[in-house]
Amino acid sequence: MSGSGGGVGGFSPQFDSCESLVIDTQLSSPKQAVVERISVGDTLIISTQNYGGAAVVVAIYQGEVAGGLAAPEIGRLRTCIEDGTQYLAKVVAKNDGQVRVRVTAG
Repeated sequence: MSGSGGGVGGFSPQFDSCESLVIDTQLSSPKQAVVERISVGDTLIISTQNYGGAAVVVAIYQGEVAGGLAAPEIGRLRTCIEDGTQYLAKVVAKNDGQVRVRVTAG
């Protein structure tokens, strides 16, 4: 992978590459029926989906949307996914319907 980029478009100096992007966040708008089956240590697939003409980042568990992702780095993450980098989210904590994940390239 080449490293042009040049640091424009809102990318911060700490953002080296799509492969080094790590985001710690929790699922937003969690889907109760899916979240009930998720356990700490599970892996979710990170993807983009179009909702109302906007691309949103979602976490997929066993083929179903578990919830969305919201974090300051989501714009970067979306761009990296669109450019071909694949991401996974490991469930690091679960408290009732709240699911915390760590998103990394995978």
